[in-house]
This record gives sequence, structure tokens and C-alpha cells, in this order.
Amino acid sequence: MTRTAMTRQTRGDPAKIWTLEVSGIAKNYGATCALRNASLRLRPGKVHALLGENGAGKSTLVKIVVGAIQPDRGRIALNGVPTRFAGVGRAIAAGVIPIYQHLSLFPHLSVLENLSAFAIAGATGLRARPALVPRATARAWLDAVGLGCDLDLPVERLSVGERQLVEIARGLGQRCTLLVLDEPTAALTHDETDRLFGVVRRLCAEGTAILFISHKFDEIEALADDVTVLRDGVAVIDAEPLASLSRAELVRAMLGDTVETGDRALPQPGAPVLTATGLRLGPTDAPADITVRAGEIVGLAGLVGSGALELAAALAGARPVAAGTLAVRGEALPPGDRVRAVAAGVGYVPADRHAEGLFGPLAALQNASSSTVALFSRGGLLRPGGEAAALMPWLRRLDLHPFQPERPAAGFSGGNQQKLLLSRNLAVPDLQVLVVLEPTRGVDIAARETIHDALVEAAGRGVAVVVASSDLDEVMALSHRILVVRHGSLDGELPRGTGRAALMDRLAGRRAA
Repeated sequence: MTRTAMTRQTRGDPAKIWTLEVSGIAKNYGATCALRNASLRLRPGKVHALLGENGAGKSTLVKIVVGAIQPDRGRIALNGVPTRFAGVGRAIAAGVIPIYQHLSLFPHLSVLENLSAFAIAGATGLRARPALVPRATARAWLDAVGLGCDLDLPVERLSVGERQLVEIARGLGQRCTLLVLDEPTAALTHDETDRLFGVVRRLCAEGTAILFISHKFDEIEALADDVTVLRDGVAVIDAEPLASLSRAELVRAMLGDTVETGDRALPQPGAPVLTATGLRLGPTDAPADITVRAGEIVGLAGLVGSGALELAAALAGARPVAAGTLAVRGEALPPGDRVRAVAAGVGYVPADRHAEGLFGPLAALQNASSSTVALFSRGGLLRPGGEAAALMPWLRRLDLHPFQPERPAAGFSGGNQQKLLLSRNLAVPDLQVLVVLEPTRGVDIAARETIHDALVEAAGRGVAVVVASSDLDEVMALSHRILVVRHGSLDGELPRGTGRAALMDRLAGRRAA
């Protein structure tokens, strides 16, 4: 059967061949059950949303589909043919192209070399160099996602959002039957997301099946045709038309009950805590003067590449600056010195929790205590029970799930890994300042609410909080005031209650008449 014929089949046709049909999948890790009875059925030429709370089993199911791990039991069929890939390379060769939430690029290699990774991996010895994708082809792939960067530029010099676009371009450049997009828009601006959706729709028109994993309901409703919802390793909604389900029904299926969301009451700001004077990220950037008060949450908002994340990192002492000074309660803090910053009570959650935050092989408890380990040790040895006594309350407060403090951090879902990083910083002695970049990128509704609650509670204890996020709803919901960042410099301040349209105008450089 041709792809065109398969695309023409209707939902009610009993003879239909699904692009992907997964049924009865189970996977256990020792005593932990990741999947119990998972199923997934994708139609050719359609976008299928996979939803579920962090820890529901989405990542495990996707890894099984692309051959990264093997199920304990269950059936997988690709285009009606029973299949079980022995590895990700086999899946890619069969036209199943995964684009993961956590980037798999090589930061020291060029954009062209990263775009050529699949071809290079299939070559050996002297054949590796000719396996580079032709420059015209590589440029066409980048054009498809609206990215105009230099092909010879090392990927490490791109922003997080630009790196995500390179990975998406590499996946779209393959001849794929099934494209797996895991949180593809987490680091993208509104315009970049629109361009990506246009590419996805064109692929669907050609008969490609798309598995779309996202926690953003607006995106799901705008793009998806069908939906599967996992809860506790079971498909509680199995390949249903999205149009037949309300948002409330999807949330209930994911969580078992509803989670109340919305604006929170914020504490009254007090005296200045963090002061930045004449801060310049680069020698040509305009100087920034920023003051954050006790109990205040200041949002930094900017488009990808604006410098908002970099400016927030500089406020935490996590990156060097071209000029300027930092002070915490009047005491000077050397820019770019995280050791001194931690000693001054400055917590920091980076945007990329895997590359900059977590120690994947170490236990959750060890990850949470890594900024404060000196408090629990004497003569280089940990004091028995000290680490657990100090950190367990934070892990419980943030609802680490599953509550297995000795489990390696790499074994937790993205939302729970984010909770580990937040716990680490909330435990900093005499915490004065908390700088958080992309606090809920790639996390589910429940984890998002828990993290937001923790940030507001920290402010309520007098901590000065800085939140830099590409999620405009998040910035608007949490911030006392929003600082707009463009071209590495401050471009104005907006008060709490500013509407989304007004904020987007300012991010784009448009001012009200």
C-alpha cells in the first residue's frame, strides 16, 4: 500500500494500517513500574499529541518506540509490520526520527557537522568527510525552520532556542515516516513556533505521522488531530480525536482531578537586596541598572537571542560580564564568581538542567545537597544523617515523585529533575537571592504549579527572586514587574497586570502610541 493510499483511509475503515501501533507495553525498572499497559496508535498524515503528567511514562514509551530501550512485553508495529528496533540507529534507518526535549547536538562541532550527524554515523574511516551534507541542502533544512545562522559556526555559540531549531532541522531533513517531537517549542519564540508548525503541517500533507509531546495546551489544540493520555503507565485516553475532548477532560485524565491555576497573591516588596549597576554583557551593550527587593519577583522577558537568559545568569554570578558591579545587601559580589555568589546567599537554577545543573549518575539527595555539602561534612566526611535531615523536607515540600532520594537523578522525569535543582537552591544557607531561568520548561501542569508556589513562598520569606522565562504567561503570572530585554540590554519595564499583547509588542520593539 502506498503512503498516499494510507493517508486516504478514514478513521472508520477497519482495514486501515496505522503508521505506528503500540499495544500492551509494560516496562519495569526493578520495583518501579514505568509502564503497565501503554498503547499508542498514529495515523499517517496526522499530528498525534501524547499527554501525561511528569512520571506518567511518556519518556519511557517514546524510548521504546525509537529503540532506545526494550519493553518487558507488548507489541509494536510500523505500517502494519511487527517491529522492535534494536537501537535508535535502526529506528532512524526505518524512518522513525526522534527529536528529543534534551538536545543531542555536539556543541564543539559546526552547524553543518551537526546537520550531517546521521550521515557521518553511517560512514567509516575515510568516507566520513564526504558524508557531510551538501551546503545547499543544509541551508535548505535551516530555511525550513526559519534559521539563518552560519553553517560553519560552532553550535555552542548558538542560543538554546537556535540549537533546538538546528536539531529540528536535522530531523526534518531525513526521509521520515514518523517524526517524534518531544517538547520542540520549549525554547522557541512565538514566531519560531509558528514557523515550526508550518513545517509540521507540510510534512503531514506528505503523509508523515507526527508524534507531538507538549505540556502547552494552546499548541496541542492548534496542531493536534488525535490524542493519547498516559497516567501511571496506562493509556487512559487511547487515540481519541482531540476535537471530541475538552481541556478540562484532558486535565482530569492526566491528573485524576483538576489543578487550580491562575494568578497568585504576591508579597509586598521590602528593602533592596540585589543591586546591579552598569552591568554590560558585552562591550557594546547598553549598561543595565537593576534592583530587586526582598519579597519581590522580577521577571526578565525577551525573545530567543535577546540576552534575557544571559542577563539573569550574570545577576547570579554565573557568567562574566564586560562591565558593571553586583551587590547583595550592599556587599560587593564579583561578577562571574558562583562560589562567592553561593557564599553570599545567591541561588541559581540554569536554563539547561542537564548540561549545567544535574549530576545524572548521582542520587537525588546528593544532587539536592551539592551546593550545601560543606554543612554536612567534617574533615571531608559526611556527618551521618545531616544531609537527609536538611534536604528531605525540601524534597517532600516539592513533592518529588517517586519519593526515592537514593535514585539517580537521571532516572527522574524532567519536572522532578527541576524540583531537585530548586530544592538545592532553596536549601542554600541564608538564601537572599534566587535566580531561576526557564523554571518550568518541559514540565507538566502539576509540577508547574508546585514550582510556582515554591517561588512565591520564597519571596514571602523575603528572598529577592528573578525569573527569566520564554513562557510569557509564566512571567506575567509570577512577576511584580517585568523587565524587557532586547539586544542584550534593558528596553523598558512593565507593571504587573500588563496584557499579553502589550508585552509581545514590547518584546518585538513596538511601543504603544
